[in-house]
Amino acid sequence: MTQLVIPTTVDTPSTDGNCLYPGKPLGGSPVVSPNIKIEGKPVEFYTSATVPDTVEGVKVNPLIPLPCQPGVRVILTINNTNVFFNNQLPAVVGDLAQMASTARPLVGPYGSPTVLIGSTT
Repeated sequence: MTQLVIPTTVDTPSTDGNCLYPGKPLGGSPVVSPNIKIEGKPVEFYTSATVPDTVEGVKVNPLIPLPCQPGVRVILTINNTNVFFNNQLPAVVGDLAQMASTARPLVGPYGSPTVLIGSTT
């Protein structure tokens, strides 16, 4: 199927018309599996309940007097529907971060290329 989204996975930039929010690694607080390991280390993964770091906006529209608010991102797990880690659906390649109503596709890097989620091989 695909690779895992990890803390260094970056999303794409977005704007709200007033501020530009650059792409940024997810960071935040990924889930750490108590019993699943990859390359000898506990797996860190994201779900729709995981909270990534906020994104600081850069003011781009001087005509709007409002300051930039920190951008709060939410992970949308849409591609993986059947592989669970500790009863949770991990985010994978093709999933999104969403900020306000703007989808911010995740562009990598992703987890180990030798571990494929949902693969039959």
